[in-house]
Amino acid sequence: SLVKENRDQCILISGESGSGKTEASKKVLQFIAAATGHKKKVDAVNGKLIGSNPVLEAFGNAKTNRNDNSSRFGKYMDIQFNFH
Repeated sequence: SLVKENRDQCILISGESGSGKTEASKKVLQFIAAATGHKKKVDAVNGKLIGSNPVLEAFGNAKTNRNDNSSRFGKYMDIQFNFH
C-alpha cells in the first residue's frame, strides 16, 4: 500500500471509450483526500483539480456514438504529497 511502502507510486488509468477513465480519476483524487492526515489541504487541492474538469471538458469533450461526453484529449496530473 502507498502508506505502508512509503515509496513513490504511479497510477495509470486507461481503457476504451466510455469505460469510465474520467470517473476513475475522480475516485483516485477522492481516495488521496481521504487517506491523508492533511485532509483540509488535500481537499482544497482536490477541489481545484475537480473544479478544472468542467473547464477542460468544455473545450475538449464531444458527443460520440459510444459516449455523450467523450474526452477528446489526454490529461496528465502530477500530484505530490506525503502522509506526514
